[in-house]
Amino acid sequence: MPARFAVRERMHLNSSTNKPYSQALSAHLYWGDPASWREAQTGLSCILRRHRDRCGELFNLAASIADLIRSMDVAMGNLCARTCPSCSDPCCVRADVRYDLRDLIFLHCSGAGLPLGQTVSASGGGACAMLDADGCALPRVMRPFMCTWYLCPPQMDIVRAEADPEISVLTDRLEELKRRRKMLESGFLYMVSL
Repeated sequence: MPARFAVRERMHLNSSTNKPYSQALSAHLYWGDPASWREAQTGLSCILRRHRDRCGELFNLAASIADLIRSMDVAMGNLCARTCPSCSDPCCVRADVRYDLRDLIFLHCSGAGLPLGQTVSASGGGACAMLDADGCALPRVMRPFMCTWYLCPPQMDIVRAEADPEISVLTDRLEELKRRRKMLESGFLYMVSL
């Protein structure tokens, strides 16, 4: 390895863990350890209590997001039943999916419930902590949005070819979910900035 690349690589390592800084930063930003997870939940709860007189619109928007997710649950479950059992590389096992800020704002505002921790360990990697023998242990409304939003290539093939309106409208509903989640985050950030 040329010297200039070796120096660059050393500069990006955390001296105490010998891991890339980006890994340590990712674990911190996405609340990968139990203490930071609890701190994030406590912080969001406190913010929402402090601004409860201004949360009505956020709670209504979160409820509409929850309703939209629930309206997709049967179709999404059918897609998973048709593709996941025969998949050689299931995303629930290989993907590094985590709750993000929009997910947590949604969960707090919708009252859908809060998982006890992040979907992956602080070090990342490995199967999703919410995966059990029957699939995801969480109701769809409590999963990270990525678990609903991502449709693998075989699932997209089914969506494109399906005549069933419940499946054929999934992509439109997913786009609407993305739009509403962005609105929820923007509304939350605006509220806390006042």
